[in-house]
Amino acid sequence: MHIEKRGNSLLIRFSHDAKQYSFSLPKHNNPVGLSNAKLKIAQIEKDIAYGNFDTTLLKYKTRKLGKNPTDITAVELFEKYIGYRRKEDSLSHSSLCRLEAIASKLTQLLGDKPADKITESAARAAIDLWSESASSQSIKIYLFSLQACWEWSKGKYHTADPNPWAECLDRARSKGNSGQSRQQVKPFTITELQSIIAGFKSHPHYSHYTEFVIFLASTACRPGEVAGLKWKHLDIDSTTAWIGESISRGHQNKRGTKTGKSRNVQLSPSVRSMLIARFERLNPQPEDLVFPSPKGLPINDHRFRARAWKTILESCQIEYRSPYKIRHSAISHALSNGANFIALAEQTGHDKRVLLSTYAHAIDRECLFVDIG
Repeated sequence: MHIEKRGNSLLIRFSHDAKQYSFSLPKHNNPVGLSNAKLKIAQIEKDIAYGNFDTTLLKYKTRKLGKNPTDITAVELFEKYIGYRRKEDSLSHSSLCRLEAIASKLTQLLGDKPADKITESAARAAIDLWSESASSQSIKIYLFSLQACWEWSKGKYHTADPNPWAECLDRARSKGNSGQSRQQVKPFTITELQSIIAGFKSHPHYSHYTEFVIFLASTACRPGEVAGLKWKHLDIDSTTAWIGESISRGHQNKRGTKTGKSRNVQLSPSVRSMLIARFERLNPQPEDLVFPSPKGLPINDHRFRARAWKTILESCQIEYRSPYKIRHSAISHALSNGANFIALAEQTGHDKRVLLSTYAHAIDRECLFVDIG
């Protein structure tokens, strides 16, 4: 390694792993600057020896403030990451909402703390506070985004090393695999589903959603997939429905479905009759939504759950479970009824390997053992 003088600046040059590196220290061509350059070289040599060398060199460069700073707060860093993801045009509306919610929570937990001051202990303290109001599964999802943000920032902004969120994510994963008992999702019974449908049908404000709920319970589709279903996605006599688009929070998802794959769902005779009657009643265009909101807009799943769904479950005195659990219940009932799990996985868009372990609940429990008394 050696130092070159370039006008008012000093240039540090060196090679590592057969690659040439160089960076300047502007306006440092003075005794103090020379001493600082020697300290930089000592730091680089130490990092190389211990395997901590920053190939981007940002760690060794002078920190930048002003118009394009490299020293920013943790919240600013995450907001820049959101901007980067938005420019990539790869975010669904729901994913963007989740990232913005994380940024809002970081503002509460970290304030204006600089990104390079977020150490493992600071990150752990923030997550411990966050865990008081969020489920372990949600925390794990948030940590994936935070870890990805800090990895993306390398070479662009000054952050603590190693990635402070990686250790938190490892802890969250180990908790999930610690062998502690976890209560299974409780499917809706047939009686409960019938009560819910009857509740929607008789409600003065939410009866509009009755057929939407019937379709959910009869096809095991995700709520966003049914909200995005158009008449052109149904064949002429409505024997099948093509599921390849979805809507989240009232906005079209760019990936189509959750998995990014389309599928065909076979419809039961009662659902086909319902759709034919609905078509004759509405006389829609091919591009029209099959199940729009009362105002003719895409159904916003968040508002539907918070207003209509909760109201109906309370009126029916049924233990609260989210609308998404209709899908879980429909699959569990199909398996209990003897459905071929391979065909069921194809129609529900599931991995065949995990369908049974996730959805094979005993709906009507009975003793299966031989009575030897």
